[in-house]
Amino acid sequence: MKNFILITLFVIVLSPGCSQDKSSNETDKDNMITPSYKLLPAEKGQVRSAFGVPVIDLNNFKLEITGLVDSSYSLTWNEIRDLPEVFSDTILMYCVEGWEVWGKWEGIMVKDILDKARVQPTGEYVLFSSVDGYTTSLPISYLEKYNAMLAYNVNGSPLKDSDGFPLRLIAFGKFGYKWAKWVKQLKVIDQSQIGFWESTGYSDKADVPISRRSYYEGQNAKPLEY
Repeated sequence: MKNFILITLFVIVLSPGCSQDKSSNETDKDNMITPSYKLLPAEKGQVRSAFGVPVIDLNNFKLEITGLVDSSYSLTWNEIRDLPEVFSDTILMYCVEGWEVWGKWEGIMVKDILDKARVQPTGEYVLFSSVDGYTTSLPISYLEKYNAMLAYNVNGSPLKDSDGFPLRLIAFGKFGYKWAKWVKQLKVIDQSQIGFWESTGYSDKADVPISRRSYYEGQNAKPLEY
């Protein structure tokens, strides 16, 4: 039987200003947390990918954990689904194009995956590699502090193939190009490695500006510190 763990990541309280419908007077809390206007749920939002949507056979899919660890290992899809499930509160993904989507994500904790491999003292970053060849890296200190997860469900349903099923990185406060889709490998490394979009000039740090986050989070928006 699966173990279910409910964790509080971040509650994004949405201001009525996210609605462009000036005739609406709906300001109740439920409507603000699950908006129904221009800010779309993740499963109905725009789709972006660098190389198109790959075809993935779950029977042959494996998640590999390697690099600067004491014990490299891999997980089949069935083994992934047997791991403790975690659930997030509402987290927004911000695109550099100027749009956002929201989701309540379900999956497995990156920290738990790394702990099992026992990261070596020199390991400071994780390079995430995707089935389609896409890569991006993030500091382990960030991944642990902000409860990064590999999600397979959003808002109660499996991710669409185009949204990164079977595993998508959920990276609070980071632009969408850090939210790697179709993740197949976590490689622990000693320094940041420039990923696909970063190599074209996008910021490797990828922090969403507080001015943009505060539009939805209000005074709860704080700079990322890790």
